[in-house]
Amino acid sequence: MTELATIRQRMKRTGIGFAGIEGAWWLPATAPFRLPSQTAAELAQIAPAIYCLFDAVTALYGTAAGALGGLNTLLEAKVPAHIPRLISTAPVSAVRPDFQLHPLSNYPGQVQLIATELEICPSAHGFAHAMQVGYGLQPDLVAMFANFLAGRELIFVGTQQWSEFLFEQLAFCRALATVGARGRVLYDLPVATIAERVRRGEQWQPPMFGIQTKPLDWRDDLLARIRQAEFQPYLWPADEKWPATVGDAVVFRFGYFDCFGLAELERFQQWETSGATLLNPTNFILDSKVIMAALQLPVVRRQIGATDANALAVLDQCIPETILLQPTEVARLVQAKDQWVLKFAGFDSSNQAWGGRSLRVGAQHTQTAWVQLIEQFLDLPWPVVAQRAVPSMCVDIAYLDAANQPQWLRQGTTRLRTFMLRNPAFDSGQSTWVGGAHITVSGGTLQVSESTDAVQAPVLFL
Repeated sequence: MTELATIRQRMKRTGIGFAGIEGAWWLPATAPFRLPSQTAAELAQIAPAIYCLFDAVTALYGTAAGALGGLNTLLEAKVPAHIPRLISTAPVSAVRPDFQLHPLSNYPGQVQLIATELEICPSAHGFAHAMQVGYGLQPDLVAMFANFLAGRELIFVGTQQWSEFLFEQLAFCRALATVGARGRVLYDLPVATIAERVRRGEQWQPPMFGIQTKPLDWRDDLLARIRQAEFQPYLWPADEKWPATVGDAVVFRFGYFDCFGLAELERFQQWETSGATLLNPTNFILDSKVIMAALQLPVVRRQIGATDANALAVLDQCIPETILLQPTEVARLVQAKDQWVLKFAGFDSSNQAWGGRSLRVGAQHTQTAWVQLIEQFLDLPWPVVAQRAVPSMCVDIAYLDAANQPQWLRQGTTRLRTFMLRNPAFDSGQSTWVGGAHITVSGGTLQVSESTDAVQAPVLFL
């Protein structure tokens, strides 16, 4: 077996998979993607600044200052009535931004990181770890989570709507076990029920996110795959009913408010009040991209500045102008069509607000079509945001085809993703940890996301 072929094999041995695909479901790059150490330093600055934004918004929302400053109105705009207005006072402890690698015209070869998404319910923990293992890099994501857990158990608590990510989460739990940490997976339907739905063809049926057609080696025998990978210890036992308490566990809510019923959302809050730590607290305002628009409000900017004078400057550099789509903004969106994109902010009840599914790029529309699209999005019963378009670096990247032979994707568009955790101990003056950085490269589209025809690689900072 060639060295290139072992990359794919090492990743597969971690147990990762997506829906009926075992192993890497993307096109593996032939080598790690190299970025300068300056980019790693930039990420280290951005992480605490992003948490300052979350802290400011959650501290102000629902207060008199938030009302006077327009924050309450902004965050509540067009949130559907069926979304429970549950609020948690706990801080956000984990986020995975999506970054554009924006080329700096005055500095050839250098890029600026622009965060177009602040994802608090991300996937890819297992995928990111598997990439690091596959290419022989330091598995910093697992170490980072093990440090955060400090002996507590991590529980992925997910929506069956996103159950195609089950195997990558189980793989991450097994990886945690190799460093003495604990993790388990629990969904809002028993795994046996999900398996039966998959067997009957009621779930995991292409076309679906990132997969247009089933490959020849598609496997839908979910329970057999779990046994084969020896993943049983990482499944929550007796998963027909969620427990009343999970002690001091660390819980990751894998799904948004419109993915769970009220009973499940209230159970998340019950766990929190009983001693659990939620990485993404049960707070409905966190599930909306409108939080990025809150950065424009003076009341939020003052709050951030009072906490960390440097954070505001960092956020202004790394977060593009984001606004809530409303009639008063239409004129400038039409006038500067090529400078804007539109996307669902959240609460659309069909999971179109994540993974680039709802993204519409002004530069790809005629003037007439853009006006019509804006009118359509204004009529939607959930919030939509407009965001300044930020071109990302285009690269030629080598990848492995199905026969593990090198091929080339030319002039693909890039997106960087990395996980950010708060350091609860704040030891050595380090308030946040950053790890699991990986790159996605898509050809012929600005809607960069994981798929069977996208190239992915772990990032090696030089």
